Amino acid sequence: MASSEHYSQELNAQFGRAVSRGMSHILINARELHSSLGDFPGSNDRLVSCRLVMRNEMKAGDVVVVEEDHLVGMTVRYLLPRAAH
Repeated sequence: MASSEHYSQELNAQFGRAVSRGMSHILINARELHSSLGDFPGSNDRLVSCRLVMRNEMKAGDVVVVEEDHLVGMTVRYLLPRAAH
């Protein structure tokens, strides 16, 4: 079962891989992030935790492109590289 720390680690790993490819931004979908940790996105409680981690990671310039209540799940466009907290 994925925890907030697991989501945070995977999110930052995806940022790192995207930066190493020279990307200027990355789209992250909550359901896909959840699934990347081996959990099927069936539990809404865990998806809430995933979305909270994604929202907490947002900085100036990041944009929610698909809202939480949409069928495909929340999607955020994060700018890269990430600024320091």
